[in-house]
Amino acid sequence: MKKKIIMTLLVFIVVSYFGRIEKEIIDELEVATAVGFDSKGKNKIEATAVMPLIKPDKTISNKTISTVGNLSKEALSNVNHKSHKPVVNGKLEVALYSKKIAELGMQDFIDTFHRDPSVGSRLLLTVVDGEVKEMLQKKFEEYDTGSYIQRQLNHNMKLGLIPTSNLHLFLSAYYTKGMDPVLPLINLKGEEINIKGLALFKGTKMVDSIPYRNMFVFKALHENIKMAGYKLKTKEKGKTEYFSIQGISTSKEFDVRNIHTAPEIILHLKIKGYIREYTGEGVTAKTVEKAEKLMEDKVNKEAEMLIKKFQRKSIDPLAFGEQARSRTRHWDEKKWAQQYKNMKVNVKVDVMITEIGVVDGLEL
Repeated sequence: MKKKIIMTLLVFIVVSYFGRIEKEIIDELEVATAVGFDSKGKNKIEATAVMPLIKPDKTISNKTISTVGNLSKEALSNVNHKSHKPVVNGKLEVALYSKKIAELGMQDFIDTFHRDPSVGSRLLLTVVDGEVKEMLQKKFEEYDTGSYIQRQLNHNMKLGLIPTSNLHLFLSAYYTKGMDPVLPLINLKGEEINIKGLALFKGTKMVDSIPYRNMFVFKALHENIKMAGYKLKTKEKGKTEYFSIQGISTSKEFDVRNIHTAPEIILHLKIKGYIREYTGEGVTAKTVEKAEKLMEDKVNKEAEMLIKKFQRKSIDPLAFGEQARSRTRHWDEKKWAQQYKNMKVNVKVDVMITEIGVVDGLEL
């Protein structure tokens, strides 16, 4: 009995002691939530780290540290030299790269995080059209800037038009044959962070981008969508009318033909949604059919435009090559690269309007 009491006391003392030490160690760390990189001329990189500061009144502010180095790892290491506490990456939520750095190539930057065991594979990556340092120095209510950007990107991946992406998925697209990565492209618009479009990559180099207006169609071709919205514009008897289609969900199927000779891909895209608003005189069965046809034509036209753009740039963000490779035993990557440029891609769009929501402000 005595031994049990002594052992219990010893366990309690050890746990209490080490628990207290752990707390003291955490208090002596700077925990970065975001890090960004800007190009500063030939072979010069500026790294900016963001750490949250919790004030006595429990409001959250930022602390930013910026340093310059020749390599991304060196610039990050220099951040520690400018801080009176060790800066750790264990809670890093988002990494931001200037458009210039993305265009030069992000291989070294990606490797830095890939090789760091303290950085999680769900780390979000994004390209900034503008100065990253300026964006990270902005202050937002409720959250530090790193957490704010991460939340905005995550929200738009789940319920918006940004394709799902993170460090793991970027690396997967990079290393998978017949596939190229994409990342969100953001900028500062006044005091707000704006989703400008998507950065398109060939390997780890940004080679082009698509604007926000094309992101719905791209995401529908890239992955299944849940709860998105889309606006349609038409003219009826000389009067401009608008449809707001909401609650959109999509699904797609690939049909790959003639892989060894003249490859052809047929992409079946199904879209379901409901009319949330309509500025015309009234919604009838004929109006619903018109909205369905209008959306089918618009999505089809936009899809063809995007795919031809990708073929011209010799990039494959929609993973057509991976679709072909997964169906072929002896897939030839070099041969496919030549075939891809002129490959016939037929997108068949089927839109179904399932409900009617609001017309001219009246619930139906």
